[in-house]
Amino acid sequence: MLPALAALPRFSGGDAWTFALLFAGTFGGSIAIVTFLVVRMPADYLSPRRRPPGGPAWLRATTAVLKNLIGIALVAVGVVLSLPGIPGQGVLTILVGLMLTDLPGVRRLERAIARRPAIQRAINALRRRFGKGPMDLE
Repeated sequence: MLPALAALPRFSGGDAWTFALLFAGTFGGSIAIVTFLVVRMPADYLSPRRRPPGGPAWLRATTAVLKNLIGIALVAVGVVLSLPGIPGQGVLTILVGLMLTDLPGVRRLERAIARRPAIQRAINALRRRFGKGPMDLE
């Protein structure tokens, strides 16, 4: 047997149900958070013409620091969730965390993902379902 497979937890009886419920809960929670974020974001969020929000400098700086800390925490949680035997949506959590950070190239990555026809259709259908206009990607 491969050493990596031997290290995976063994599930039996109640443990398997706990694992399944935990997986279903984290999956449902991830879908709910992504839905909330997609519906709440402004239609021009991914537009290259979007201007950063104004306001006092201290508020913008505080918001940027908190947003980056939350993003880094989500990336770390996503890495843990990506490990074998840990239930959850690791890749999705990493992507959400990256999108919260102000790293170079993240904006380009967001736009590239959202511009894919299937993704764009899904985003706009979700926004339409909740009474929001389509995303402006141009």
